[in-house]
Amino acid sequence: LEYDQEWLINISAAEVDLYIPLDSSRFTHLRSGSVLPFQERTFQGSYGLLPCLPLFIPAGDTLTLYFRLKGPGYPLRNDLAANFNQTIFRPEVYAEWSRRARFLDALIIGILLAVAIYHLIIFFYQRQYVSLFFSLFVLSVALLIMMFSGYSQEFFLSSYNLRNGIIFSPITYFLVYLFYYLFSRLYLKLPEILPVLDKIWAGLVLLDLASGALVVKMVLASGCLWNVDSGQFFTLVSARAIADLPLYLIPVVTAIAAWWKGNKAAGIYLVAILAFVLQSLANDVNAWFGILPLPQWIYGDIGPAIMVLLFAMGIARQLKTLQEEKFSAEQAELTERAEANRIRELDAFKSRFYTNITHEFRTPLTLILGAAEQLDKKSGKDPQKAQNLIQRQGRHLLNLINQLLSLSKLESNSLPLQEIQADIIPFIKGVAASFDSAAARKGLQLELQFDTDSLIMDFDPEKVQAILANLLSNALKFTPEGGRVQLNVKTKPESGSRQSAKKSHFRLRTSDLLQISVCDTGVGISPVQLPHIFDRFYQVDTSSIREGEGTGIGLALVKELVELMNGQIEVKSQPGKGSTFMATLPIRQSAPRPAAPVTPEGLQEDEEDIQPAGPPLFPDTESIEQPLVLVVEDNPDMRGFIHSLLEGAYRVQMAPDGEAGIQKAMELVPDLVISDVMMPKKDGFELCQALKQDERTSHIPIILLTAKASQEHRIEGLEYGADAYLEKPFNRRELEVRLEQLMALRKTLQQHFGQWPAASVEAAAGHSREAAFLLKVQRLILEKSDDKAFGVTELCLKTGM
Repeated sequence: LEYDQEWLINISAAEVDLYIPLDSSRFTHLRSGSVLPFQERTFQGSYGLLPCLPLFIPAGDTLTLYFRLKGPGYPLRNDLAANFNQTIFRPEVYAEWSRRARFLDALIIGILLAVAIYHLIIFFYQRQYVSLFFSLFVLSVALLIMMFSGYSQEFFLSSYNLRNGIIFSPITYFLVYLFYYLFSRLYLKLPEILPVLDKIWAGLVLLDLASGALVVKMVLASGCLWNVDSGQFFTLVSARAIADLPLYLIPVVTAIAAWWKGNKAAGIYLVAILAFVLQSLANDVNAWFGILPLPQWIYGDIGPAIMVLLFAMGIARQLKTLQEEKFSAEQAELTERAEANRIRELDAFKSRFYTNITHEFRTPLTLILGAAEQLDKKSGKDPQKAQNLIQRQGRHLLNLINQLLSLSKLESNSLPLQEIQADIIPFIKGVAASFDSAAARKGLQLELQFDTDSLIMDFDPEKVQAILANLLSNALKFTPEGGRVQLNVKTKPESGSRQSAKKSHFRLRTSDLLQISVCDTGVGISPVQLPHIFDRFYQVDTSSIREGEGTGIGLALVKELVELMNGQIEVKSQPGKGSTFMATLPIRQSAPRPAAPVTPEGLQEDEEDIQPAGPPLFPDTESIEQPLVLVVEDNPDMRGFIHSLLEGAYRVQMAPDGEAGIQKAMELVPDLVISDVMMPKKDGFELCQALKQDERTSHIPIILLTAKASQEHRIEGLEYGADAYLEKPFNRRELEVRLEQLMALRKTLQQHFGQWPAASVEAAAGHSREAAFLLKVQRLILEKSDDKAFGVTELCLKTGM
């Protein structure tokens, strides 16, 4: 050599001792070998399992080397002389090759570890076992690459040698095969779509475990690697390689079969496997022939990395699909729950509707049948009044039936829109005028405001009349005495600035709108109930102030009629301040004109809907000797009818609701109470409970009148302390008999307790409220017997009589 040079030599042997003479008596001793632990090698900068020794050759000198070889090399061979292979190369060539290869290995190992940790976190977060097995598979691949790249020996297993490598290799490969199978099994859903291939794959993994165990057992039993029988070893290793060959083929077959059966996830899986196979093929071709453009180190471990990254993409897509399916399932469950709740609410609304509609029908029927009976027997004092009552209640029933029919037709889209082109302003004024007397009777101020005197447009008179009648009726019904109801009618452009419309017979553009607003200073609607105000069968719970039960279809009918005419309706309300309903209708002028002016039809004052305020309807003119009956009923016609039945035989007092009934009962202490069940402020059950729990009124018999005719409603009334229960419509004679029986029973009790001595009353005090009350009176009289100022008035005040 012309100059000093350094070289590296690699010798295939288990242990290599190299002696380089320095002079005639001294030698430099270097050690290496495939079975020699990494820390005992002279040159520890070797890459992977390639044991090398450094050489220094001076310029112009000849270097004599002495080798001592021990045991078989790699691959295992007993004939060292015939298989003595050595390779010599420059250190810079080795360093460049090692640097690039180690950088690529480190990069790939880092990527694999990041992917494994990421999917392990995903498993702990989502509990998807496909992520767990994939994470363990990637860790196993990373461990295999670290073992063959030298990183595990250099940083973790400094005592690593070829013997340990032969032991660790089957174990690592088995872990790769096992977790790869478990991951593929879940990813491709093999038990569901390919159960036969699933079982075959499991059997191949167990076969690999058995063959690997035999290899490990042989190496462990030999003690030293050079004691291994090379013939048996290679036979076993070859058999294991043949047994493992299907493990490389079955993923491809399984992926194709799964993809053929419609598993979309198998597509990415198949691409990942093919990428690994192509990389392995490229690696072998380049190693043997060197015909590929990139250097050999590029092809080292890229295949597994590409395969793992493609698998990760497939898992991400699968997890995204699972999340979407889970979200869809949750949404479907929420939708199902919402639908179930909606159905339950609708059932509750319908149940309440049927109860209310029964009440609404039974009350007029009671009045009609009672008035007809009076006319038939000529028992009434005023036949004309009975006839008016029949007509009024008949119209009320007809109105209810018409609303139900309209709602049914709207639901089936069979309600026709019969528009005409006419002046809508006089028509609206005519509808509003029919409510003047009702507002006056209740002490309300009804105001009308129009921004135009005339407006020719297309409208359906029947539908507009129904809308206005329902809105005005509700406003008057829920506004207390002294309040104000305002009807505002104005035109406005659909877009842009508002135009004046003060001219007579003013025609507007087809894009203009008519806005009808009904404002009141009533009780208002709570924000919770406001979104449901237009729902069918829904009734706002305003029992503390409402002046009638209603059916829960009026506003629903209004909304659907407005929408039938391509309009919109909205409501604004504040509890305690009032409500505003705004219906907006499009102004069009294309319908035919009628031959005669259109006017509202069928509008009559209905005392059932708009009740009068003030004192009881009938004065008390009966004799003070007659029993006193308190009638608690929110329907004025029903109060008048019951009064007509009782007059002459009883003194009658009236109360329009449950709260007023309780106050009057406490004030008057009547002999008997007749009460409706469905009433404002306090219903009949609450009235019954309040009177029966008060010592001053607990002795008063109570008859409940109601349309709630079911057995459970009867039991509920009796549990609250009612003495009798009559269904609407009831028979006059039945009411008279019940009254006579209860009054007779009351007299019997009075006579019974009047004959008891004081001791008997005291003994019976624990058995009835009446006896307890008498005992209280007796004790009070005894206590005040010496008080000359204590008289009947003071006794009544003390006892609440």
